[in-house]
Amino acid sequence: MHNPPMRVISWNMGMASESRAKPGLHEQAWHYLLGLGPDLALVQEALPPSWVRTEGTLIHGPIKQWGSAVFSPRYPLERVRLPERSNLRAFGSYLAFALASLPDGSDALAASVHARHGTATRAQLGDLRVEDTKRPSARSVQANDAIFFGLQEVVGDRYIVAGDWNTARKQGSESRDRVGTEFFERARERGWYDCVRERLGDQELQTWFGPGEIKQDDHVFCDAGLGSVAGQPSVAEQAAAGLGLSLHAPLVLDFDLEPIAMTSLDIDAGADDAPERSASDVDASPLASE
Repeated sequence: MHNPPMRVISWNMGMASESRAKPGLHEQAWHYLLGLGPDLALVQEALPPSWVRTEGTLIHGPIKQWGSAVFSPRYPLERVRLPERSNLRAFGSYLAFALASLPDGSDALAASVHARHGTATRAQLGDLRVEDTKRPSARSVQANDAIFFGLQEVVGDRYIVAGDWNTARKQGSESRDRVGTEFFERARERGWYDCVRERLGDQELQTWFGPGEIKQDDHVFCDAGLGSVAGQPSVAEQAAAGLGLSLHAPLVLDFDLEPIAMTSLDIDAGADDAPERSASDVDASPLASE
């Protein structure tokens, strides 16, 4: 029997736009998200209705109007805290972090990212050096650059990092296009698996249906191991182009992740020969769970 894939959805749900303020629209967006059948959803510009907590587990920081969240109807999620000196703390609820227990028995950092468009503040840079963080073709360090380098310090070996990065490989003019390309080249050099680029090459998927030249500014990255079982990406265009739930459309990825199997225990098959495990045998995570 074939096991169903692990479905990951990244979606900026559009709460920051005044045009999305129509009563009931955001609740409709959450119903639409559930209808897509996510196992793990990384959402931005979201204000989860109270009833969503009866549908699964939500992890997010303090939200007054909107923010980012990690949501799962199926998987156990644990809140994680950032290291004290992490520059990511300065982004507040624009970011959300959870430790997700995946079907194969592994734990993965799930990070929902909303990288606002614009230059990173001094606080958002933290201890990062401008000369190391700025893209060669950019005039300044952008918020998404500071987030990327901050995440480098905390993702560990197993991760899914997704959201509205406010950059694209193709950004209109040749000079701007180079700025976007440099972001993704740098991510690839550091081992981040781009779930769209690695499958579709230069083809972009349209996730942004608002004004401007950018077509895809929502992206899903993961470690190479998860990347090896990532399927064909798709976009639920109806959410934006048809229903108008957001100016972004959900980006959908299915991972053919082999679930951990139950094994029979034979007490006569040399159980005493099994090696003992110490704390040093367990992989340490750079993030601490709470």
